[in-house]
Amino acid sequence: MDDFAVKIGEKIKEARIGNGFTQEELAEMTELSVNHISKLERGVCSVSLKNFCKICKALHLSLHEIVYQDLAASGTIVLDDGPGNVSVSNMDEMTMIESHLKQALAVIYAVRRNENCG
Repeated sequence: MDDFAVKIGEKIKEARIGNGFTQEELAEMTELSVNHISKLERGVCSVSLKNFCKICKALHLSLHEIVYQDLAASGTIVLDDGPGNVSVSNMDEMTMIESHLKQALAVIYAVRRNENCG
């Protein structure tokens, strides 16, 4: 399993439960199958950009909440005020952080280009 997909799935599940939705309700709101929602939450499959946008919209999630909160909470990165101000406390994890940031930037870029994401 992809570690990044597992983290995203955990965040989706946490947000779904926090909003009081069942998998069935989230599936209906996003026009996805319950089976697919379950697989995403377990990190068994990766989420497509289109479905990522639908899920974020339904659960009122931002990219920050999904990608950066865990890294910041662990002290691995520190997000300072201002553009591009990120410091890393453990250089051994720099490769992992770089990978996550590249994926996050790809999502941001694609979302901005995709009018269906609102």
